[in-house]
Amino acid sequence: MKKSMNRFVCGLTAAVMMGTLTACSGGQGETKPAAPAGSESAGNSESAAQQGEAQAEMKATVIWRAFDDQFQSGFRIIMQNEAEKLGGITLDMQDAANDVSTANSKLEVALSKKTDVVAICAPDRESIENMMKKCDADGVPAVFFNMEPMEDTMNRYENIWYVGAQAKQSGEMCAQALINYWNDNKDIADKNGDGKLSLVILQGEIGQQDVTLRTDAYKETLEKNGIEYEILACDTANWDQAQALDKMNAWITAYGIDGIEGVLCNNDSMAMGAVQACINNGYNSGDAEKFVPIVGIDANIDALEAMKAGSLLGTVLNDRKSQSDAIINVIKAVHAGTEITEDVVGVNCTVDGKYVWVPYVIVDESNLSATLEDMLAVAQSE
Repeated sequence: MKKSMNRFVCGLTAAVMMGTLTACSGGQGETKPAAPAGSESAGNSESAAQQGEAQAEMKATVIWRAFDDQFQSGFRIIMQNEAEKLGGITLDMQDAANDVSTANSKLEVALSKKTDVVAICAPDRESIENMMKKCDADGVPAVFFNMEPMEDTMNRYENIWYVGAQAKQSGEMCAQALINYWNDNKDIADKNGDGKLSLVILQGEIGQQDVTLRTDAYKETLEKNGIEYEILACDTANWDQAQALDKMNAWITAYGIDGIEGVLCNNDSMAMGAVQACINNGYNSGDAEKFVPIVGIDANIDALEAMKAGSLLGTVLNDRKSQSDAIINVIKAVHAGTEITEDVVGVNCTVDGKYVWVPYVIVDESNLSATLEDMLAVAQSE
């Protein structure tokens, strides 16, 4: 390639702060007064033991949309590992199996067992209102993550929080990666020489908030950068690699592989489906002249390995480690009645009322190897 593909990303990284929150227990018993001078320290020792026991008794139920989802599976393992490192909390992990009824059933069981706090990645946004209503009726705080509640739900209840990344940001980074490649490699990127970027978009579930925000951000970022573009096709593959492979094959048949000058995908699984379709057609296998730039989101292992192999242009890290620390520390703070601040959350984030935003991190040559190493370590611990 006449110009290095490694310049395709902007120099955007997010420093992850590895802070921890000292857990305390609200309403778990009084602290005994200090022992009089000259007396034995048994009173103080007993108080410390009681406080330690109260911390150990702090239990949270975490309901996941689906254990068998690649992104969620890695996220769950990271959160469990981080909980063990940070201490002061026990997590009861539950699988909703991507089913609203199952998620509600798991929540009802957790509430009946008097869980202290719940953290929930709901199967869809519409189900969150009903789940929060159950939590509120039982006086149990709820921390939602990875599936943002409706604004009305966030405003209606007092003991509700959301921890996540802003989907718009990931869309902006994804589009910027393609833009940088287009600008740096115009002689081979503009295959038909018309000066217009012809692209296709693979979306997740239609109507899901992240899908809308990411897709809108693609267009906004292209326009802000003055890129003349044409969207040849935009369709759902429901986050699924096999569906994305089928869609991409159909588009290659319809437009010709040289007619597709870029592919933007709402997640890495779909990006890998698009990559496989290109490989099957003799592209994305090392020849710079036969390369379709494809960008995904999530920084899954197969996507990172594809970046190293040169078959995938780029991906964006949905920082599960920082989000895990944030969720755990918010759970602890909520249980203790502590105000949620950026210092309390303990990672690089922005706290906006009941929202805790953890930034995405663009993956480039500076952090590709380290990110892949981290993800492989998570996989080995499963």
